[in-house]
Amino acid sequence: MPKITRRAGLRASAALATAGLSSPWRAFAQASSPAPSADRAASAAVAAVAAVAASTAAASTRDQPQHEGPEGALLAERLKYEGVALAAMRIRDGVTIFSGASARGPVPDPQALFELGSITKTFTALLLADAVTRGLIKLDDPVEAALPDRLRLRDSQDTPLRWVDLATQRSGLPRLPSNLIVRPDDGNPYAAYDWTQMAAFLSDWKATRPRDTAYEYSNLGFGLLGQALGFLQQRDYAALLRERVLVPLGIADQIFLSPPPGRRFLDGHDKSGKPVDHWTFRPAMAGAGALLGSTRGVARYAQAALGQFDHPLKEAFALCLRRHGARDVPGAGIGLAWNGGVLPGRIAFNHDGATFGFSSSLWLDPAKGNASAALANAGMGIADLALHLLEPAIPPADMSLTRQATVTLTPEQLKPLEGVYVLSPSMKITVHAEGERLFARATGQQGFELFAKAPLVFFAKVTPLEIVFDPGKPGEGDDRRAPALTVRQAGRNTRAPREP
Repeated sequence: MPKITRRAGLRASAALATAGLSSPWRAFAQASSPAPSADRAASAAVAAVAAVAASTAAASTRDQPQHEGPEGALLAERLKYEGVALAAMRIRDGVTIFSGASARGPVPDPQALFELGSITKTFTALLLADAVTRGLIKLDDPVEAALPDRLRLRDSQDTPLRWVDLATQRSGLPRLPSNLIVRPDDGNPYAAYDWTQMAAFLSDWKATRPRDTAYEYSNLGFGLLGQALGFLQQRDYAALLRERVLVPLGIADQIFLSPPPGRRFLDGHDKSGKPVDHWTFRPAMAGAGALLGSTRGVARYAQAALGQFDHPLKEAFALCLRRHGARDVPGAGIGLAWNGGVLPGRIAFNHDGATFGFSSSLWLDPAKGNASAALANAGMGIADLALHLLEPAIPPADMSLTRQATVTLTPEQLKPLEGVYVLSPSMKITVHAEGERLFARATGQQGFELFAKAPLVFFAKVTPLEIVFDPGKPGEGDDRRAPALTVRQAGRNTRAPREP
């Protein structure tokens, strides 16, 4: 196996981010919202995950975060910039280690519980693979055959959507159903959404394209997948998951849909460190992001995926970790839920997750038998940490880039930068100015402020990212608009032209 240099590591980091994560611009992901998302995850740089710097008042408490374990110092260093507490696991050469750090309160141990967000989707995909390997269904079978009341689930050509379409994010279903109403003050957006509401949405939904023609990340699709598997096997999602996955893998005491009495379940925090509500789910959307778990449980789950102990789901895991479709960015495509990316000489697999108060990242390296995960109880960047634990030659993000000197620009200088810029067919960046401040927001994601270091060069304080605008033509009005911007992230430059 070739040795990975630091430069090659940076290239691999960018390539994995492009191929392996949840949407084309990771900085705008991490529960992708103003609309709620069980996976705010987006992909253009592993090192770029949404996170906000600590306030000046809180900075002093971050000077010396507590830490434990071999990787504790790495986690504590990140907490100097963002977050509240971190826990991590690493499997290398058959040895599993656990580490933790905290800027506030006790250091989380391997038993402490975090919301796992969209890592849940890999469990739901495993339930699908289990049903396939037991001969209950085929991946190409129509999902509507399992739905009650003769509910039809068709694409724009009136062709039935298949199980594999849901599991590879290629169904054409939207990210969220339009009747999932979220109020600005609602900290628990999925709590009331049930099958009656989902069925009502699906009965009126009209697809805009044929199935399996484009990748579009859909929490709705995975919620439906879990619900439909329950209908198929006459179990609700919780019972089915426990019976078919948690108990057989020996993780029923580490992975949960609701916290058991007496276990430490960390409080969640938003990007500024303010406490937020825990999320709860009804079965209709549980398959998209309902699980909570410990680093010990995530480690055993990873060991099961890598086949490192005997269990009845080896064939199902193998089916999940096989390419079943393409994504909208180059790379190794997508398995059943798992995103593939290329490391030198081998394929790695990843899924990230986030709720309003938690972030998570899980990586598998089947060729080497290694795995890693990082869990946080705040909205912050951790995918780069987890990838670094998997492959140490790939450096974590340089958070100092979020602390650069700024200059003040006038509204007249900022106005020509406004517009919609196209990163990919499914990801656009909307830039708008408010007086002397500039903001950016990607498709389906939360916006954040950009800070000027030069008239056309900006950086984000929420993640190591820079945006450079092309100069507009001399003149007045529309002629002065910036024709494109370039995103600089994790050693990779991505140009996005402005929409007309």
